[in-house]
Amino acid sequence: MSIYLDFNALNIPTGLNEQQAEALCCVADSLAGPGTGGAPQMLLRGKNIALIYGSSDPEDASTFEHAATSLGARVARIRSGDAGLRPGAELIATARMLGRLYDAVECQGVDGEVVEQLAQHAGTVVYNAIGASSHQAFKQFDRMRHQALAHVAGTAHDDHGCREAFIQAVLLSTLR
Repeated sequence: MSIYLDFNALNIPTGLNEQQAEALCCVADSLAGPGTGGAPQMLLRGKNIALIYGSSDPEDASTFEHAATSLGARVARIRSGDAGLRPGAELIATARMLGRLYDAVECQGVDGEVVEQLAQHAGTVVYNAIGASSHQAFKQFDRMRHQALAHVAGTAHDDHGCREAFIQAVLLSTLR
């Protein structure tokens, strides 16, 4: 069901390549497929994810949290101001601590330089706002899903559901 996707590929300004975007769509489709019976699949049971949020849309944080917990992950919300996330030696120590405590870190509304340093020093997966509708990789995913469903009569485009599907596909494809 799952492919391996290097989480760093999500942060390339040009977005994912065609194969990566298609693979994420396949993972998302397999979660909603007929074999699931509508029951939640606890594929991320035992995974702990930190959701560090700053000046971001609260809906983005809620969407990310719901997508992750629906797969069985535990999500800890941490305000960036409370975590002492400022460039420097303290940030390196914080990044290492986060890497020991969490399997992944999602940063929303956090300065790009801070996200880069976290990714460099945490030793774990660090996402840069994959829960946001403005994320380049999500836009590609959304476009592909919309095109795939365009030929199905009576299918309405559900932005919120598409974002959750994208987040879940990314989590399953990047966490081991």
